[in-house]
Amino acid sequence: MLTTRVKICGMTRPEDAALAAELGADAIGLNFVRGPRRINFERAGFILDALPPLVSAVALVGESALAKEAQGELPHSLESLLYRGQRRTVFSTFQVYAENPPVADFEKLPETFSWWWVVSIEERESLSILAEVLDEFDLCPPAALLLDAAIPGQLGGTGQTFNWHWIAEAREAGELEGLPPIILAGGLTPENVAEAIRIARPYAVDVASGVEVAGKPGVKDAVKMRDFIQAAKSV
Repeated sequence: MLTTRVKICGMTRPEDAALAAELGADAIGLNFVRGPRRINFERAGFILDALPPLVSAVALVGESALAKEAQGELPHSLESLLYRGQRRTVFSTFQVYAENPPVADFEKLPETFSWWWVVSIEERESLSILAEVLDEFDLCPPAALLLDAAIPGQLGGTGQTFNWHWIAEAREAGELEGLPPIILAGGLTPENVAEAIRIARPYAVDVASGVEVAGKPGVKDAVKMRDFIQAAKSV
């Protein structure tokens, strides 16, 4: 039986990333967009250096950053993170926050790169039209869809959930057939992640604030990370 994969997002400290990997996280997320967990490229380098092999690092970007990457116009500091040593790719996955992702730019990305599209879920109908919307990306489809609660002006880590039963209903109606794997985000905690997985049956779950020290965005709580990962992988 396949277990649900776990991504711990909004990493700001190397020691937290190393511990998340030790506890069994499959991936971590580094925020280059906005919000209290946004980090600069220098700090990202320290976090990446702390990761063991086979733990994925996902770069959270806005549409403009990815467009620049596709055109080869990266600032040197970010380029040094994408390509180290013998042109070794560090970030191969981009988590894109954009209402209208730049399709033409995605087509220019190397085949070794992939992107996830963050979709804000406001109502049940947000899921019923996903297949229609994804038709626009037939030449460069996202590798996954990250479904998060729609909170105006905020980029994840809000601690807010949406109705997970909507995903179950959409699957039952056949509306998710042929879509990329679903990553569930938004308000997940060690206490509710198992229930969320049973209801929504996602490929992976993504958590930020739910495993943090209270009142300290970006600072992860070791016990919460352990309990979250164990709960997610026990379902």
